[in-house]
Amino acid sequence: MTKPDASFHTQITTAVPDMGSGPLPVEPYISPEFFEQEREKVFRRAWLEVAREDELPNPGDYVVREIEVLRTSVLLVRGRDGQVRGFHNVCTHRGMAVSICDTGNAQGFICNFHGWTFDLDGRLKGVPGETYFADFDRADYGLRPVATDIWNGFIFVHWEPQPQVGLREFLGGMGTQLDDYPFQRFNHIARYSARVKANWKTFIDAFHEAYHVMMVHRHTVPDACAGQDNPYGLLSSARIYGPHHSGSVWVNPGHKPTPSETLAWKYGMSFAPGDMVDLPGLNPDNSPNWWFDINVLFPNFFIDVGPGWYFTYNFWPVAVDESTWEMNIYQLDAESAGQKFAQEHTKVLLRDILYEDLSTLEFAQKAMASGVLKHLPISEMEIAVRHQLHTVQEWVGRP
Repeated sequence: MTKPDASFHTQITTAVPDMGSGPLPVEPYISPEFFEQEREKVFRRAWLEVAREDELPNPGDYVVREIEVLRTSVLLVRGRDGQVRGFHNVCTHRGMAVSICDTGNAQGFICNFHGWTFDLDGRLKGVPGETYFADFDRADYGLRPVATDIWNGFIFVHWEPQPQVGLREFLGGMGTQLDDYPFQRFNHIARYSARVKANWKTFIDAFHEAYHVMMVHRHTVPDACAGQDNPYGLLSSARIYGPHHSGSVWVNPGHKPTPSETLAWKYGMSFAPGDMVDLPGLNPDNSPNWWFDINVLFPNFFIDVGPGWYFTYNFWPVAVDESTWEMNIYQLDAESAGQKFAQEHTKVLLRDILYEDLSTLEFAQKAMASGVLKHLPISEMEIAVRHQLHTVQEWVGRP
């Protein structure tokens, strides 16, 4: 059969590993055994983003993150010396959680089981009835540290106490591409979250290609990234940096803005296609008709950057067929009522788009789990889907 004419192609501007061109197997999306391999060989070996540094502005500020795939709870706290540290949220006496609150400010942490007290730097400071413990040294029972590092205000943790690869080396070219983006200029304006009965890869795959937009988003942004010159929503350009990948979303120059989009862009900046804002770190290949960049930091963290906004996704595995997800949206500070309206437009438009995205996931997971399909045909339009699974399989296959 002759292939249809395809005059628009994604420009790939980095080296590409040999990922094959055939269909992808369904098994990694539905196999409990493969999921356990991912837990051990992907999530216990990668740097994982868990918070923004500005969530901990003052000494004593802390947040707790439940990381179900690692079966652990992580306590992040800013010490009196200004350093952000990570600890397993586990009292070293009998395993009780040291903090039962998700966030707060503290001078130290007191276990609610037997009253053991820990300083902000993790040292054990007080033990009721300490003289009744034989051969006991407080220095041996501080909070267990979690390897923690910060890049561009994003806090990452690593399961291994002394990771073989540091965070900056792990980020590689992806870090370089985004190093100069002015994250510090943006304010947090919204957070959305969901718990969905779908594999974490099924979840991710719905968010790093634009082939689905003309169908899934036909009620919200139907012509935003597909048009006469690019009818199927191919990415303008793509880049692969080891386990990470980045794609620039094409914008339809013939997009017809809604009245609310027009009003939002009159007074500020919105997620809807509109004017270009000159910020470093955007559109690295200078692609024409550019909308925004999808940046996927392996294994489960997105930083999508656009003109006057950025948002992040965290996709957290719970089980082979269940995941949690969180989105955080950031925009430049609103200095007028009109700019505030533009921010609200972004929040509401993205909310509606996300409802549409989430509507497909559980249906897809159930269908794959039925056993009817063994393979999934993947096109040039879905290079990110192919690269994500290729990288997961590579990591799972390591000793």
